[in-house]
Amino acid sequence: MFRSPLLPALAFCVAALAMGGPAQAQWWNPGPKPLPGNAPGSPQAPAEPAAYDVPLYYKAGSATVTAIFNEDFAKPDRMHDEFLATGKRSTHGLFVVESLQYAWDNQFDTPEIGPMERTLAQWAKASPDSRLRRLVEAIKWQRQAWVARGGGYASSVPGEAMSVFRDRLARATKALDSAGPEGKASPIWYWVALIVAGSSGQPASAFDALYEEAAGRFPSYHTIHYTRMNYLLPQWGGSFDAVDDFVRKVVERTRESEGEAFYAWLYVDVARKTDGDLFKVTRASWPRMKKGFEDMVARYPDAWNRNLFATFACRARDKETTARLLTELGAAARLGQGSPGYTTESCRRFAFEPA
Repeated sequence: MFRSPLLPALAFCVAALAMGGPAQAQWWNPGPKPLPGNAPGSPQAPAEPAAYDVPLYYKAGSATVTAIFNEDFAKPDRMHDEFLATGKRSTHGLFVVESLQYAWDNQFDTPEIGPMERTLAQWAKASPDSRLRRLVEAIKWQRQAWVARGGGYASSVPGEAMSVFRDRLARATKALDSAGPEGKASPIWYWVALIVAGSSGQPASAFDALYEEAAGRFPSYHTIHYTRMNYLLPQWGGSFDAVDDFVRKVVERTRESEGEAFYAWLYVDVARKTDGDLFKVTRASWPRMKKGFEDMVARYPDAWNRNLFATFACRARDKETTARLLTELGAAARLGQGSPGYTTESCRRFAFEPA
């Protein structure tokens, strides 16, 4: 089955939220009001957390959508701009501003967006200069283009659906252009632009030039790399040799700040979009992916990443590493992210039961 290049981590949002975590408060996400006599800043009063855990990461994105429905039109821009200016990252290593693109992309993954269109019109009227609103407009048209096209091979898509697909991609391009230089200060602009460029079949030279510009400005922004890599996959006319070459180049580009982590991050993304055994079908190397996970959890030791590491150790049939990670995780073990057929229970049996 053909796989669209628009496969973000939204499928994991429910799992992320289910992992839970302590209540945290921010200006955009106020906690319970302090009890009488508890002055702001006291131990009993809500305080800005030092880090954003995985549930809070996803909550940040959804909060911008909720704000628009509540006609709080200034809040999403303030959140976007603060996340962008501070470079805030979650405890699993993703930039918090990325959660906004996921949340808005999800809003348009349906054939009927009439209510949302009316809400966006209100937003445009209230905040005509909003940078985020222009980016959301571009997100809307690229996602709606793929809703019209569907996920089948081009040969299976009716001509009129392809016509709608192309028209909506053109509208996404227009929205990106309207965002101007200010829009390009956000990695979300480049994420949409790369999707549109790849989906429109732009020449490789132009596509690569856009990617190099994006990666030069935002070298550790995950979905910029994921999106360019999508179009190197075999289902898009590429090859796993081309994918592996790309992965290695990204690791070199990001090694100073991320170590080998992007080797693991990128091959996890390949695994989500590839049928069969990752280590047989693709050029993924488990020893190098293991090193990538080690660097990832050293920098971002969230249970999310440690569970992901354990899941892929289980997939690679690395009994020793699977057992060690399951022991370290204990009751926090939640294996199976993006890996049908692998669960905490099945990996425990693999790791601890006699062969």
